[in-house]
Amino acid sequence: STGTINTVTIDRSSFDGLDIDISDITINDLKISNSKNDCLDLSYGNYKVLDITLENCDDKAISVGEKSTLKSDNIIVIKSNYALVSKDSSEVFVNNLISQNNQYCVAAYKKKQEFDGGFIEINSLKCKDYINEINSDRVSKIIINNRN
Repeated sequence: STGTINTVTIDRSSFDGLDIDISDITINDLKISNSKNDCLDLSYGNYKVLDITLENCDDKAISVGEKSTLKSDNIIVIKSNYALVSKDSSEVFVNNLISQNNQYCVAAYKKKQEFDGGFIEINSLKCKDYINEINSDRVSKIIINNRN
């Protein structure tokens, strides 16, 4: 799929809140809460999600994998396992990320053997009440330009 969506709001999903594969999508405003798995799961595509607010995601708030690219201006994640994950040859570029009460703020890694690691670049990161701020394997890279 290709296109632009102005607003997406999802609450109480039994699985992933929003799962998009093989697409080129822009979303201006995304709000997801209370997902029993990932809140936002992106694979095999190019995605631009300008403003993201995610809360109570049982696994990853944002999971970007399988050669995908995500660009975002503002992300707020509250009460999830992982706030932001890039894996399996994916790239994530974020202007501002606020992570509050998540076990892991930012993670990049290789999960599947046919891919390389993940890449994340964040201009400004504010991470509060966490177990591990940054988690990365040796084939992945995370760049944080400014920590608040």
